[in-house]
Amino acid sequence: MSVESLFDHYYQRATTPIRNTKFGREQRGSLDIRHVVEDDEFRQMTHKIILRDGVAFCVWREQEWGLAENSLDVTHFADGIVSQLSLRHTGEEVTGLKISLTRNEWLISDPDFRLPFIFGRSDMETWYRAKDFKMRLDRVRLAWDYITKHTFPVRDYGIDKAKAEHAYKGVKYRIELDEAIRLKIDGDLTRNVEWRTELIGDEVRDLFAYASDESWIGGWDPVADVINKR
Repeated sequence: MSVESLFDHYYQRATTPIRNTKFGREQRGSLDIRHVVEDDEFRQMTHKIILRDGVAFCVWREQEWGLAENSLDVTHFADGIVSQLSLRHTGEEVTGLKISLTRNEWLISDPDFRLPFIFGRSDMETWYRAKDFKMRLDRVRLAWDYITKHTFPVRDYGIDKAKAEHAYKGVKYRIELDEAIRLKIDGDLTRNVEWRTELIGDEVRDLFAYASDESWIGGWDPVADVINKR
C-alpha cells in the first residue's frame, strides 16, 4: 500500500463518527494538510498529515502521556526514504530522543488504528539519552521487522559492538560505532549514513524548537544539519 493510501485510510477512520476526534483539512499552496486530534481520556494525540503536490511529504505528531510527559514526532518522506525524529520531553526539557531510518514500502497500517502508519520494517533506529547536560547515544538496532520481530542490536543493555555486519531479507548492513555511527546499506537501496553519537544542549534545544513550531514543514535539512557527522 502506498504511503498516500495509508494516509487516506487513517483519515477515513479518524473521521468516523464513533471516534472521539476533531479533524479538518486545509490547502496552503501546494500543501494539502489534514489535522486530526484524538482524545481517549488516557492520552491525547494531534496529527498533521501533509501531502505536497499530491505526494506524501511529512507527518507531525504531538502526544500527551500524562504526568507532564509528552512526545513530539516529525517524519519526512523523500525519494522513498523515511526519516523520523522523536523527542520525549517534560515542559521544554528534552529527556530523550530517537532517530529512525526506514523506507516508504516498509510502512504498514497501525493495527490499533491510532496512527497513520507504523514501521513494518526499518533499516536503523537509534535512541539517545540525556546525560551530563548532553544527549548521548544509548541504543542502536538494525533490521527491525514488526511481523517476525527480527532485529539486530548493535548497542543495547549488555551489548556494545564497535563493528558489525548483518544481512536480512536481501539487505546487507555494515556498521561501525566510534565518535559517529557509520552505516553502509547494500541491496536494492544503497546508502551511507553517518550520524553523531553525542549532541550538546544547544543542538537539542534547536531540535526541540524545530519540532515544536512549524519549522518542520520546511523539510528535514535542519535535523540533518544537527545529526549528520561533520
